[in-house]
Amino acid sequence: MPEFKFQVNDFTIIQFIKNETYIDIAKGMTKERMSRGSYTSKERFLQKSRLFYSGVIDGNHCFKNKDLSLNIKIEPGNPTTLIFEEIPGYNRLWITLKAKKDEHIYGCGEQFTHLNLKGQSVPIWVSEHHSVKKLIAKYIREKFKSVDYAFLGKYKDHASYYAQPTFISSQKYAVHVDSYAYAQFTFSETETVLYFREIPQKLHFIKADSYIELSQSITKLIGLQNPLPEWTSKGIILAIQGGVDVIESKLKKAEKNGLKVAGVWAQDWSGQTITKFGEQVYWNWTLDEKRYHDLKEKIKAWNKQNIYFLGYINPFLKEHSPQFKEALKENFLVKRKSKKPYLMKSTTFKAGLVDLTNPNAFRWMKEIIKKEMISLGMSGWMADFGEYLPTDALLYQGDPKLIHNQYPELWAKCNAEAIQESQSNSFFFSRAAYTKTLKYTNAMWTGDQHVDYSDQYGLGSVIPALLSMSISGVGINHTDTGGYTTIFHMKRDPELMVRWAELAMFSPLFRTHEGNLPKRNVQFDDNEVIPYFKTLTQLYDRLSFYHEETKKQYYEQGIPTIRPLFYHFQDAYALTTKKQFMYGDSLLVSPVLRPNTQEQTIQLPHGRWVHLMTKKIYEGGVHTVKTPLGVPCAFYLESSKHKSEFDKVSL
Repeated sequence: MPEFKFQVNDFTIIQFIKNETYIDIAKGMTKERMSRGSYTSKERFLQKSRLFYSGVIDGNHCFKNKDLSLNIKIEPGNPTTLIFEEIPGYNRLWITLKAKKDEHIYGCGEQFTHLNLKGQSVPIWVSEHHSVKKLIAKYIREKFKSVDYAFLGKYKDHASYYAQPTFISSQKYAVHVDSYAYAQFTFSETETVLYFREIPQKLHFIKADSYIELSQSITKLIGLQNPLPEWTSKGIILAIQGGVDVIESKLKKAEKNGLKVAGVWAQDWSGQTITKFGEQVYWNWTLDEKRYHDLKEKIKAWNKQNIYFLGYINPFLKEHSPQFKEALKENFLVKRKSKKPYLMKSTTFKAGLVDLTNPNAFRWMKEIIKKEMISLGMSGWMADFGEYLPTDALLYQGDPKLIHNQYPELWAKCNAEAIQESQSNSFFFSRAAYTKTLKYTNAMWTGDQHVDYSDQYGLGSVIPALLSMSISGVGINHTDTGGYTTIFHMKRDPELMVRWAELAMFSPLFRTHEGNLPKRNVQFDDNEVIPYFKTLTQLYDRLSFYHEETKKQYYEQGIPTIRPLFYHFQDAYALTTKKQFMYGDSLLVSPVLRPNTQEQTIQLPHGRWVHLMTKKIYEGGVHTVKTPLGVPCAFYLESSKHKSEFDKVSL
């Protein structure tokens, strides 16, 4: 058996050289703490050892020292996939790869501030995306009236709803690891260190001649998302809650004002809980018949108008709710080591988490989706959460330290099987994810952005989040138009709502969110907003041919709908920009990301570009472009195969 070697463009990433190449292993102990989906940990290592490559022994590549040995096999049929054998008692591993100083690194799931991860150390761990430092910074901004949105994005906070042990390099190679354990990927100037709190199962090396081919290889490895129904391309999905009467009233206003509406998303279909955080969903997944009287018949009537109804669910059950009591009785909840239910707080109230490692609990939750949601006539829903499984929990089966990252996969699988077994055309979209989530869900969304322009949590974080997820394999993605979270001083104004919509309309799902404090924030039907939403929703509908084509490229070829510029252009700035993105292969989107911006300086790749709205032609290079509110800043190449169709799209 020859020595193992992975080389790209005459640069060797890793090579097994006798007495030189090494792998570090250790016995480790970790104390972890979870609060509202955020995790901290303290780690202690015992008996850390360095194993050097000693050659091929009994068909295995062997790393050893005088006391220990680690065997690595080459996967049959995949000469660049390594299979690791376990070492009894050892549960920590470091593997070091060579790196180039000038290469760029992308991926690792969802990243909110850093598109290029060179110089970063990224945890691969599903969690809420927030930090105490950021909240303090926001408080200081309010106290001293600072509006330095870029400053608020400088913290190296990589906490993410969607984590994945996958990265790609500007050298056109990718690395993906099969492991559910906590991992930390550190990308320094000359080396990349991959650390795992277990001996990982497999390490995949991938190389390609282009980024598109690299993306396709990742998609082939981790799986495709399930198709969205075609009606989602025909207009906006409006977030409306408060009951049937409120929906009817707001739909009439939308129709009167000329909005192109494809669906209504009522997250409070199961009821509402008023907390200090705001108006929250009642986490008991049965219909609130008082608010939503005759909903089944109303859904049928809306469907005849080509308006589809969507709901909401998550794997929690509010303490003392009827379903909580049933799950408690049936032993379906995640427990503490004391065998009492593990009650957790998301905001201000306690809830129990369904133990999806328990086959009976899994089936029970699946039946809730089928009986309470699909049979009601829901065409889709938000399958929220999945990040909260504590590592000190007691599960029906499995180690919670390894099930934690797997839990969002189980949650997505539960939703997908409910749809499949019901032979339904419904779909769902997910927030939390790990590697296998994508093959179950229909769409991702970027999570709970704040209703501001900040680069860490607000509108400025959306493009890095979308692009890093695409690079990691997400083909169908979108954002809460307008953001979600209101804390401290925050208040969504008409300008922010419209600017967010100008970005969000270039995605395969166009959906609003009322937020946690709807009455404090403007909504789509605000008199200052609704004229702009008429224009933007009609534009979205006129682009339905293009939405469908970009989705088709993903479903048939594995190319994500939303892409970084460097997938298509070799201009140097395309490797670093996180202010622009490609939607499909023909539209370049350069959204307005700051308030009070009537014009902005943008850079375009080589070629002749046509402004989608004004039809003004720009040569590749730097330009100052007027950006009046309600006029999306997007361009297509004059040579685009869709030029004649884009030429017809106008205000």
